[in-house]
Amino acid sequence: MPPKKHESGMAYNMVRLNRLFAFLSFFLLATVLWVFLDDYIRPWKIVQLEARQIERKKLDEQIAEEEETIDGDKLQGLERELHEARAQLAQRTGEREEISDSLREIQKEITAETITGGRLNALSADQNYRYEQAQGHGANRAQVERLRRDLLEYRRQFAQSRERMKGLEGRQKSLRSQLAEISAQETEAQRALDEMLRRKNLLELARNKTNSDIVFFVRNAPFFDFMDPTLRIEQLVVDTALDDRYFQHVPKVDRCITCHTFIDRPGYENEPNPHRTHPNLDLMVGAEGHHPMKQFGCTSCHGGEGHRVNDFVAAAHTPQNEEQKARWVAQYNWHEPHKIPQPMYKLQYTESQCLKCHQGVEYVPEAPKLNAGIQMMEEYGCYACHRIEGWEHKRRPGPSLQRIASKVTKEFFKNWVWSPKGFNKQALMPSFFMQSNNRDEESVAKNIAEVNAMAQYVWDKSQDYSPLDTYTGGDGARGKELVGQIGCMGCHGVEGFEGESRQVGARAGPYLGNLGSKIKDPNWLITWLKRPDHYDPETIMPSFRLTDAEAQDIATYLLSLKNPGFESLVFEETDEAVRDELLIDYLAAFDTREEATRKVLAMGPHEKDLELGRRSIGKYGCYSCHAIEGFDGLPPVGPELTEEGTKPLTQFAFNLQHTVEHSRDGWIKAHLENPRRWDDGLQKDFKDLTKMPNFNFTQAQAESLTLVLLGFVGEEIPLKGQKRLDEYEQLWAQGQRLVNKFNCYGCHQVDGMRGEILAMYGDDLNAAPPRLVDQGRRVQTDWFYHFLEDVHPIRPWLQVRMPSFKLTPEERNTIVSGFQGKSQQQTFVELRPELNDALAWISPEEEAEAGRLFNALVCASCHTQGYNSDPPLAPDLRMTKRKLRPEWTKVWLSNPQAIYPETSMPNFWENGESLAPDYFGGDAQKQQDALVKYLYHRGWEKIPLSQND
Repeated sequence: MPPKKHESGMAYNMVRLNRLFAFLSFFLLATVLWVFLDDYIRPWKIVQLEARQIERKKLDEQIAEEEETIDGDKLQGLERELHEARAQLAQRTGEREEISDSLREIQKEITAETITGGRLNALSADQNYRYEQAQGHGANRAQVERLRRDLLEYRRQFAQSRERMKGLEGRQKSLRSQLAEISAQETEAQRALDEMLRRKNLLELARNKTNSDIVFFVRNAPFFDFMDPTLRIEQLVVDTALDDRYFQHVPKVDRCITCHTFIDRPGYENEPNPHRTHPNLDLMVGAEGHHPMKQFGCTSCHGGEGHRVNDFVAAAHTPQNEEQKARWVAQYNWHEPHKIPQPMYKLQYTESQCLKCHQGVEYVPEAPKLNAGIQMMEEYGCYACHRIEGWEHKRRPGPSLQRIASKVTKEFFKNWVWSPKGFNKQALMPSFFMQSNNRDEESVAKNIAEVNAMAQYVWDKSQDYSPLDTYTGGDGARGKELVGQIGCMGCHGVEGFEGESRQVGARAGPYLGNLGSKIKDPNWLITWLKRPDHYDPETIMPSFRLTDAEAQDIATYLLSLKNPGFESLVFEETDEAVRDELLIDYLAAFDTREEATRKVLAMGPHEKDLELGRRSIGKYGCYSCHAIEGFDGLPPVGPELTEEGTKPLTQFAFNLQHTVEHSRDGWIKAHLENPRRWDDGLQKDFKDLTKMPNFNFTQAQAESLTLVLLGFVGEEIPLKGQKRLDEYEQLWAQGQRLVNKFNCYGCHQVDGMRGEILAMYGDDLNAAPPRLVDQGRRVQTDWFYHFLEDVHPIRPWLQVRMPSFKLTPEERNTIVSGFQGKSQQQTFVELRPELNDALAWISPEEEAEAGRLFNALVCASCHTQGYNSDPPLAPDLRMTKRKLRPEWTKVWLSNPQAIYPETSMPNFWENGESLAPDYFGGDAQKQQDALVKYLYHRGWEKIPLSQND
């Protein structure tokens, strides 16, 4: 069949062309419909529909609960009263209508009179202006008189209008009163009924807003939902945090609440995510909390892309673990957000973000996980090798090596450096050698040469030291008993007290184990126990004011703790060829190898050891933790960590570690667990091997430190988002630095924080170091200062001792003012006016009756000092005048258990009623004030400067 010819004048077959255009038209229509449908059917809408059902169910439950609280009989009675009132009201319908008609007529008259009065007032003002102008410009007397008469007439008419208005308003008020009187019974009945059903009606009104009726479908229908949809994207503009968008810092835009609909509403704590209430609303997102949602949003703490709500993956959610990851992959088709610079933090790391706003403090309030990580970083001394902005004030974490030759043998030193945990499993000193990247034969030989050289350098630079005291031996059993009693375990774990050491977990000082195999000279130990600052003036080790016998007993016990296996170790000698090769490699970095070889061969053996030791100490950064002669002022050996939490992921070298999660926290955690892992499978020269030591962190410890490191970010936080310390908080921040430096937290719980040693005492907290509750409000400034200067017993029944620290006057002032600031107290005592006057003078009669009350309450049965010879069970009341603030003393007397729930001090005024009603008329306030005055007038005038004063 011959092909069809084209129509005349046509270049194409129009039939085929029409078919193509028809197909493309339908395809375009389908595409447009698909685009609209895809835009309309969003996953977040399904979430909001679920939220509406959850809210409706919750409201139904609340309505049902409310109905159960309503008294049915009372409700029926009110409804009956309302029905009767409405029946009576119906009988007076004609009277009501007549009054209503009268009111409408009066309203018309009032409207007309308002217009008349307004017109007359305007005419009067205009005429007054004309009259004043005529007078002022010398018009003739007749004209002025005429203007004055017209003005007086207008004013008269306006006054008449006001009087008519008053009459109309009076009649209106009277009629309204009559109408209200007629409806009073019905109004009162309706009010009582509404009051009973008010909460139920409000709940029903709220439930009606969750109805899925025709209006709801129309408002959310395609092509109509742009007007006033019920299902819509909700967003917050957070100006307390910024996003870096194309090199511009802009306020964060959070749309997380589009799905997390009940995040700031209590009552939904048991719902599944994303419909669950945020935990601890008082702290986070609650309207009355410290971080309200509208001000701080979600991504300022959680990270992620809060403005993207297309689906679950778009916001860059990050699973906590592999189990959750697998569940998300199946449920949401989750995948890694590779191109997002800051995905959401894993839930276990969210607390890290407190650090970016809370700067200049040792610990962040109400952030226990973060504070635990910060404490661990201090214990292991991470800040010593790595600069961290804001941590520059912290002391070196390791002991001084400037007099080390008088403390341990060189052989012990070498074996210890080679394997710290080989001597003491609890050692905080990390392991540099025999790790995964340097345990081959060549590396071991070179490491041996380095350790021998470092020991030689340290010993060569070690200063002479002569102990003050002589060890003569003592009672080891008594020494062990003293170690467990006087407070050593506030800072140290101790061999022989393994259970208590695990319970307390103190790490401010080294674990006291195997000391008999460590201490070279027992005389050194005796001197250290009695005068730690004699050996190291910079030490934070305090004095416990030990007697000679106590020091001998404790030293005898500690020296009995030995590690025979470690004692028998003999460190291998240096291979001189290996030593020379190491030195040549060092010198060849700046010289030719030939010149480096010539220089090394020209050195003597001792000179070679010192040179290699100096370079090895610098290589491994020993000076970062230890004071070593010749290394003052050098920068930390490790990279800075100030912005580690925002360091680009591309700058983390994963090398051949394909099993490590490819994320910032994944790398940090893996690095902390084994920092040498990145060399696995690589061919690297000895000098290029990773040098960070292995701390042998557990998984939990690595996660805790990772949390802190993620908080070191380089984000720019606006002033509005930063926690700016007020004058009191600044004082406490400065004081807390010293409280933390000297580990006061090890023994004392300060307003509920730490106090590790308390775990040893179980429920018997009266035998433990005192908890410092509102200490700045409790004690007087001058007493506190002098107490820190010269510590003396306050609680005679305690076996644990408050140690004496070598504090400078500036340090004492900083600690005292810090506690004053924490309690928001001025430096000097502030008294209530009535107490101030009374303390200045007390009548003999009042003092005598206060004394009888003191005896009636048998105060001297516990506070015996100064009153009888019985063993004291409570502090000496003679110190009250110079120690305690009168205002606090009054609060303490009124309810001791409110301050210390476990105190043995009784409450003599339970529920405001006195146990001694025969004094001061039984008035609790008068009795308490009288006792305060009595104690202060009979107290010591002089502050005890020593326990013998």
